[in-house]
Amino acid sequence: MKNVFLVLFLLSVITLFDSCVNKYKINGKVDLYGYEGFQLNLASYSDGEFTFIDSCEVYHGNFQMNGEIEDVTFAILCKENEPILPLYLEDGSISIEMKPTHYTVTGTEQNNLLYNFLTEKRTIDNRYEESVQKKMTLVSDGLFIKEELESLDKTIENICLEMENLMYSFITENFHQKVSIGVFSMLCNSSEKEITPLIKRILDNAPSDFLNSPYVERYLQQVGYTPN
Repeated sequence: MKNVFLVLFLLSVITLFDSCVNKYKINGKVDLYGYEGFQLNLASYSDGEFTFIDSCEVYHGNFQMNGEIEDVTFAILCKENEPILPLYLEDGSISIEMKPTHYTVTGTEQNNLLYNFLTEKRTIDNRYEESVQKKMTLVSDGLFIKEELESLDKTIENICLEMENLMYSFITENFHQKVSIGVFSMLCNSSEKEITPLIKRILDNAPSDFLNSPYVERYLQQVGYTPN
């Protein structure tokens, strides 16, 4: 009878351990020149360091990876050692699609959130670039039409404000999601370690679990800022 109880106990421990492990499976499609037969590497990124955790070759435009992780992990897909796209490794099936016009990663919660955000950001980025290019063309052609230049300046200003609002709303609405840290780091990196009013507003409204995350703690130490 003791042996029966021991077996049942061991089975329960194994089952509990297995339930705590996140199993990811990646199915990818590549519609780009120069990838067939090349190796793709998957690297986790933490505390400023990359750790390679998986690899595979592209065959007939497809690739697959699978593995186990203890927790949701931010990672980078690389072509050999060149970074291609960001993603989150988490429990479930992850679909990657790489086309000349865009890359997408879908199928799991963090990746859906991230790439929905990146799609919105890309749309705003394109409008910004078009407006800036139009202004540069006018100036280079010597067409200093005051009303048109002022209109373009106002358009560019509004687009920048729209981007700030997107950043703020996404991060604050997802404070308790891992993806909020990734987008916040993107914002901080683009600001060259300067605490902008937008970054201050985010930090001053952030909950403790966000502020206590390793990246945010390290950032606050580097810039010497204490949220209100």
